Amino acid sequence: MGWPRSARSESADRSAHSIVLLGALLISTTFAELPSITLLTVMPPGGKAGSEVEVTLTGADLDEADALHFSNPAIIGKPKEKKFIVTIPAEVPAGIYDLRVSGKFGVSNPRAFVVSDVPELVETKPNDKPEAAVELPIGSVFNGVTAAATDEHFKFTAKAGQRVFLECAAAEIDSRLSPVFAVFDAAGRELEASRNGALLDFTAPAAGEFFIRLHDITYAGGPEHFYRLTLTSAARLDFIFPPAAQPGAKAKFTLYGRNLPASAPANLTGADGKPLEKLEVEIDVPAAPQPSYDGLSSPAGAALDGYSWRLKTPQGASNPVFISLAGAPLLVEQEPNNQAAEAQKLTGPTDIAGQLCPAADRDCFTLDAKKGDVFSVEILSQRLGLPTNPFVLIQRDGKDVQEIYGAETDVGGKKFSTLTNDPAARFEVKEDGAYAVQVRDLFGGTRASSRHVYRLSLRKEAPGFRLAAIPEMPPATPEDRLAAPRALFLRGGETRSVRVVVFRNINFNNEIELSVEGLPAGVTCPAAKIPATKTEALLLLTATEQAARWIGPLRIIGKVKVGETELAHDARGGAVTWSVPDFNNEPVTARLTRDFIIAANGADPMPISVEPAEDKVWEVAVGAKLEIPLKITRRGDFNEALKLKAFGAPEIEKAAEVSVEAKGATATATLDLATAKIPVGAHTIHFRAQSKGKVRDKETTFTVHSAAIRIAVK
Repeated sequence: MGWPRSARSESADRSAHSIVLLGALLISTTFAELPSITLLTVMPPGGKAGSEVEVTLTGADLDEADALHFSNPAIIGKPKEKKFIVTIPAEVPAGIYDLRVSGKFGVSNPRAFVVSDVPELVETKPNDKPEAAVELPIGSVFNGVTAAATDEHFKFTAKAGQRVFLECAAAEIDSRLSPVFAVFDAAGRELEASRNGALLDFTAPAAGEFFIRLHDITYAGGPEHFYRLTLTSAARLDFIFPPAAQPGAKAKFTLYGRNLPASAPANLTGADGKPLEKLEVEIDVPAAPQPSYDGLSSPAGAALDGYSWRLKTPQGASNPVFISLAGAPLLVEQEPNNQAAEAQKLTGPTDIAGQLCPAADRDCFTLDAKKGDVFSVEILSQRLGLPTNPFVLIQRDGKDVQEIYGAETDVGGKKFSTLTNDPAARFEVKEDGAYAVQVRDLFGGTRASSRHVYRLSLRKEAPGFRLAAIPEMPPATPEDRLAAPRALFLRGGETRSVRVVVFRNINFNNEIELSVEGLPAGVTCPAAKIPATKTEALLLLTATEQAARWIGPLRIIGKVKVGETELAHDARGGAVTWSVPDFNNEPVTARLTRDFIIAANGADPMPISVEPAEDKVWEVAVGAKLEIPLKITRRGDFNEALKLKAFGAPEIEKAAEVSVEAKGATATATLDLATAKIPVGAHTIHFRAQSKGKVRDKETTFTVHSAAIRIAVK
């Protein structure tokens, strides 16, 4: 073989012991808090249905790790020495699930675990040289880790004209790897390559042996750069059309992809220029959204209702496509409709499925509207995982009335960014007449992709919302810009917060009541609310010292009354994927989770607890002063003085800090509502402070978070 050989550092050590130490080092240098399990890697990050898999975990504070928790409870993980044996029943569908580990210090953040329906291989020795290439059978998956400044090598045998597909799962399984891979012949000539991690579609020019080389785009490596390399001849789906259907219906769809059974030519090409096929199918659409998104789980997706679907073939299941659930009968655009004279007539508010292809394509629709009509206009495309930048232009009599671009408001903030290219806006009709609605891709004049499909919703305004819940550590200082993967673990006497963000329908600004169901004995959480026009609120969970050790899911529910109708939705879980020291300098990777899991253990006490001296609603008049006596419980030798800062209600952060003397067991919080202009109504506030002391023989700084304090301003 004649291609250049790359050398792997002799010092690269892949033993589980060294990786665990590295994980602990990485975490301990980014933040100092009380011990709480953090899961970095799972190797292998998947297995075949109907098999048992031995997995190794790495991370921090994995003391006494004793169980694995999967979002599909049929998957079971039991400890075996320093590893776990994962049993995957044969009936578990192919897909991506969440895995967490529990131990002495609670339950971890999630990591992706993939269930496949094909044989799986696991890296056991270096394959960093061509002569050490791993034999990869067609119809199998290889689980491995890239080392820095080197390549991974594989080989496979194919018949002349045989078509196979190479895929490297990385970001979608929580890896830091940005894969680049290529196929070579025995002489070292590159035959096909994927420079951006996309599917590689390869047809063997002759019978023989072929070689694969894989590396990170910047030749980075290490335990966080894990991957799943799939070599298959099973069907691969590029997209589905329409991308939506009404819930509970039996709907017809067209699949566009490769190696589709009994298919016809689509007269379209994929992003790689390879021809696509099409296949008509009928699908029973579920009546309710499904929790598993199979990698289509960006934070902005929390506002979507839908589910993942795969085509089953004798060679195995295809990759997933996401089908969104439409709230109205779905129309399909009718070409030609590029010009105003060809615009498709709409008879009223509706959902429309369209496709922006070929290059410079634009879809035009017309709608008769009356003065005073108000519509919400929204595109769903980029949130489906598609490479689009949609744009909507509304015109009347050939004159521009309104331009609608991608979202400008990031309700999740930099730790859980929900920004999207998909446009959404309110359109208020100023004059009677016919209005043209034009959809196009902002960069459609310079690129063409058959995957540029969309769903346009053009509806009368209606109340509605969706929620996402993220377990976040409060910032240690005002300058703290850390984002890190964390789970929610409640020690005895500890209070922790859950951040709940709301995705509101356009012009829907009602107050939303929050509550929690499924709390274990000894754990409480007062109801909270997201104020009208606001985008988030905190839920405060507190565990007593009598709380038994418990791990399980919670339901976080948002409710709002609109007239005689009550709207209610469960919050979808969210999590940061990897630590970022300063979210102003580096984007944070975050995703949705399949459930929201917490852990509690009253027998592991919090060093310092702060709570109101009485559990009651504290009443105060507007502009008056309120004094709240606080009780401070100290355990062990944690006797530092504290500076408690107030959070919660609007303007409460202007309140003066509460000083607690060293070894102090009481304090009084004085709220001057002449300064902190808290509005009339019920509010929940809390106090936070930083303290330090020796934890596990190491000086540790940690956050003291008071229990919830309920006040009523009259």
